[in-house]
Amino acid sequence: MTAHFNVNEIGFFSLEQWPVTVCAWRGCCIEVFARAEHSVAECLRALGKAGVAVGKDAHSPFAATRLKCLSTAIRRYDFGRHGKVALERIETWERVYEVRASLAHGRIKATRNGIAIIPVALDGKAEGPAPPRQISKLNMLKVLAEIEQAQIGLHQQLGQIKVLAPKALPIQNEPDPGSSPG
Repeated sequence: MTAHFNVNEIGFFSLEQWPVTVCAWRGCCIEVFARAEHSVAECLRALGKAGVAVGKDAHSPFAATRLKCLSTAIRRYDFGRHGKVALERIETWERVYEVRASLAHGRIKATRNGIAIIPVALDGKAEGPAPPRQISKLNMLKVLAEIEQAQIGLHQQLGQIKVLAPKALPIQNEPDPGSSPG
């Protein structure tokens, strides 16, 4: 299920229902992240079924770890031009993915001009103060559009990788220029 909202129908730029709009926006962003998670999982599953080595961390509970496994598998096998494009789409996804943690775990406060995200700042030892991040209403729309574009590009390219998975061959490492053959 995809739950998107029409900006014109809910009055994105009015304050009347602004807190509800903020929750809807956050939900839409999280939905897009979830769709990408499924695309990555489906691609890893298809690669594994095709005999492509995906690595032991392909089933990790951490999305970033699974994405790294996928990148590694795509680098090691020949998917023609689709492999290179897939790696570019993964890099793009990794850039927009950075906002996911603050949207999923931060406190979001509706402000008159947009939102304030109050993140949880953990350094591995303790929780420290973290400055809130302000996002204007217009930038909220830009953030959602950026996330959606990256997710769609990733999904489409991983579809190509899934189709090519049964025919993928390991890339042979070229010998070092200074080594002797045989």
